[in-house]
Amino acid sequence: MIDDRFSGAAPVKDLPRLAWFGVFCQKKAGGSFWHPDETQRLDAIEGDLTRLCGQYGRGSAEYLMRIDTRGVREYYLYSGGDSELGQVLPSLQAAHPKYRIEFEETPDAEWYHYKNILIEVLAHALRG
Repeated sequence: MIDDRFSGAAPVKDLPRLAWFGVFCQKKAGGSFWHPDETQRLDAIEGDLTRLCGQYGRGSAEYLMRIDTRGVREYYLYSGGDSELGQVLPSLQAAHPKYRIEFEETPDAEWYHYKNILIEVLAHALRG
């Protein structure tokens, strides 16, 4: 899932930092992205992640996409200089201690990651 609202004009000056959260499944996914029995727990983690990013984003965090791969849900957000998204990780881990949850943050002042993913998604849709 990708938010394409910014495909024409991304607010690069306001949101120069890219945050990544990885939520790793507990059960083997089998032929799916995650085991069906984990859906509710993974959705609850996602809800908490979104809420905490809103809290620690200090009004300058924008949720852009979720990428699902077998056994992992990845979340990408851009944020401003005064956000404290690093504070989300310990709160999320405390709320969901059985799950491996990781966090990384990097500068991406030109939104290269977003633009590249958006191009890939659009190209895939056109090949259809």
